[in-house]
Amino acid sequence: MKAVTTRILHDKVLWIAVVAAGLSLFVGRPQVHDINWTTIWSLLALMVCVQLLNGYHVLDQLSQQLLTHSHNQRQIVQYTVLLAFVGAMFLTNDVAILTLFPMYIRLAHQQHLPIAFPTTLIVLAANLGSAFTPFGNPQNLFLVAHYHIDGLAFLKLSTPLMLIGLFSLAGLTYGIAPRSTKAAPTRLFPQHSGKIALTILLFGLTLLGIFQIFPLGWTTVIVIISGWLLNRTAIKQVDYGLLLTFICFFILVSSFSHNAALTTLIAHVTHTPVASYLTGLTISQVISNVPATVLLANFTNHLTALYWGVNLGGLGTLVASLANLLALKQLLFLTNRPTVREFFKVFTLVNLGLLVVLGTIGYYWIR
Repeated sequence: MKAVTTRILHDKVLWIAVVAAGLSLFVGRPQVHDINWTTIWSLLALMVCVQLLNGYHVLDQLSQQLLTHSHNQRQIVQYTVLLAFVGAMFLTNDVAILTLFPMYIRLAHQQHLPIAFPTTLIVLAANLGSAFTPFGNPQNLFLVAHYHIDGLAFLKLSTPLMLIGLFSLAGLTYGIAPRSTKAAPTRLFPQHSGKIALTILLFGLTLLGIFQIFPLGWTTVIVIISGWLLNRTAIKQVDYGLLLTFICFFILVSSFSHNAALTTLIAHVTHTPVASYLTGLTISQVISNVPATVLLANFTNHLTALYWGVNLGGLGTLVASLANLLALKQLLFLTNRPTVREFFKVFTLVNLGLLVVLGTIGYYWIR
């Protein structure tokens, strides 16, 4: 409990959200019923499942299998990017970054690999891959809950962006020189086949709750109790600060939604699909795509436009996605300041360039 409290107290993003929510009280009067508890419970159950799988080193084992087949640094980056892309679809973009960043940086130090460009690609892969599934990132989870869409409808919506993102990333990886490398070191992991299978069942139950096939409240209770019995440490590793951050986002948005001048302005800039798309894309660069999603969803029925806007909106600036900031925190902890400065330059250049390219494609797709 002490560790959980400490993480919450040191969560800078949460405290920024708390301050923003507090200041928003001067803008409008928030309502308790505006907090989307469906999203909160879905996110909680999902994070428990993710932490259970993470505790069993599922992604680590997959990454090791891929890396043992790498013969040069380009292949190492390609496999890592692919793993981030696919892993983020099921384990969220945050977990993909938390798992793969340390792994890649260890390899980079061992084999003198470049860091700035490959880590930028890993972040891009995590953001673009997570956009494919309803549970890959928080904004998708919110969109599913807010617009009440089923899984198949969501995948039809997200598949074009997934394919565009995959081909874009594949092309970018050829910017890595195919220099030969030594064999990747092998790690031995404890076997937890039974617990992994049970966790996958819990994950499936969570999806049933998200899509309202099974009562979400009971789903969350079952997942938490099962998670506690399977691995108490995993329960303690859940990012409860993110849940509180989301509640702050809902309070912030509720305050804005009860301000006549702001509602008129937001309604004006979201009245068409293209307007919703461009507004989501733009606002995400400033306040991040999760709060942008929560804010704009109350004013537009153009789901496709909003989905494309906020998911592509995760590209661009460092603050455009919470996952971007998480990646920066990882680099600050694992590397030195010159490497971080180089990462910032490369990240900004590549992200803005890709935002222009994919943003233009998205614009014509929405039209």
